[in-house]
Amino acid sequence: MNMEAKPSQYAKVRELDVAEAEPSGDTVETTASPGRRDGRVRRLVRTVVILAALGVAAYFTYPWLAARWTHVFLDDARIAGNLVAVSSEVSGRIVTLSVMAGDRVARGQVLATLESASVTQELKGLKAQVSGAKSQQNELRAQQDLIRTQVAAKLDAARAQIAAAEAAHASAEATLESAQSQFDRIAALAGRNVVSIQQLEDAEAQLAAATQQERSTAAGIETAKANLQVVEAEEAQIGVLERQIATLDAQIEALTAQIEQKRIDLTKREIRAEFDGVIDSTFVDAGEFVSPGTRLLIYHDPENVWVDANVKETDFRNVQIGAPARITVDAYPGREFHGEVVRLGAAATSQFALLPSPNPSGNFTKVTQRLPVRISIGKQDGLLRPGMMVEVSIDVVDR
Repeated sequence: MNMEAKPSQYAKVRELDVAEAEPSGDTVETTASPGRRDGRVRRLVRTVVILAALGVAAYFTYPWLAARWTHVFLDDARIAGNLVAVSSEVSGRIVTLSVMAGDRVARGQVLATLESASVTQELKGLKAQVSGAKSQQNELRAQQDLIRTQVAAKLDAARAQIAAAEAAHASAEATLESAQSQFDRIAALAGRNVVSIQQLEDAEAQLAAATQQERSTAAGIETAKANLQVVEAEEAQIGVLERQIATLDAQIEALTAQIEQKRIDLTKREIRAEFDGVIDSTFVDAGEFVSPGTRLLIYHDPENVWVDANVKETDFRNVQIGAPARITVDAYPGREFHGEVVRLGAAATSQFALLPSPNPSGNFTKVTQRLPVRISIGKQDGLLRPGMMVEVSIDVVDR
C-alpha cells in the first residue's frame, strides 16, 4: 500500500506546481500589454534618433555639397610676386653690400657699391683731353683772326695796286695813242718832204717808247692781279684752319660722349633700389669681383603679390574673369583672404615643361591637364610671401 500511495502523492505535487506555474488567462493579458507599449516606444525613439541623425548630417553636409556644386576648389596654388634680380652692369670689386636677406628697402636706397677710383681717373684724363682740344681750337681761331687781318690789308693793297696799274696803263695807252698820231702825221709830212728825217726818227722813237710803256703798264696790271690771287690764296688758309677747328669739334664731341659714358658708369657703381621692397636673397659679399651680368641680389615688392593656381581642364569652363575667390594660406590657418580672378591661362602648363613627354611608342594614358589662373589678393597687410602654399575656392555662380 505504501508503494502505491507515494506515486499518487508525487503526482498531486506536480499538478499543484503546474497549476501555480500557469497563470490564468486574465493574468497573462494583464502582464503582456506593458511589454507591447515599451516596444512601440523603443521603435519610435529609434526612428526619431535616426531622423535626427539624418537631419544633423544633412545640416552639416549641405554646405559642403552646396560648395562643391557652386565653387571650384584648388589646392595646387601658391603666392607669387615679381622677384626682381639685381645684376651688375659694370665690372669691378664690391666695396659695400649694405643689405641682407629680410631687410626692407626704400626706393632710391643704395644696395651695393662698386669701386670707382679707376673710372674717376679715366674721367679726369678725358676732361684733360677736352681742355687740350679746346685750347687748340682757341689757337687756331687766333691764327684765323691774324690771317683775316693780314689778308684784309693785303687785299686792299693788291686792289690798290691793280687800280694804280690800270690807271698807269690807261695813261700809257693815251700816250701811245698820241705818239701814234704824232708819228702818223710826221710820217705823212716826211713823205712830202715837209719835215726832216730827224723829226721822223724822233716821232718813231716816241712811238716806240709809248708802246713799251703801254706794254709795261699792262704787265703791271697782270702783276697786280697775280698779287691779288696770292693774297686770296692766303685767305684760303682761313678755311683750312676752319676745317681743323671742325675736326677738333668732332674730337671734343667724341670725348664728351666718353665722359658721359664714364659718368653713367660711375652712377652704375652705386646700385639703388627701384622700388620699396624686401630683400629675398643676396649672392655676393664685399670684396668680390663681379662682371657685367653678375647677379647680386633678389628683392620684391611685398604689397604686389597674387596667387598663381592651376585649375583642371574639366573645371576651366566654370572659371570666369572677375569671379570672387576665397583664399586660405597654410601659414595662417585661421585667416581668410579675398580676391578675384584677373587672368586665365591660354595654354596648359604641360606646354611649358622643360622635359616634354612625347609618345613615340603609341602607349597613351590620358591625363587631365591643368591651366594657369591668376587671382588678385585684396588687403593682405604684407603677410603673404611668394612661394607660400594656399588653397583657393572660386565662386562659379556669383559673377
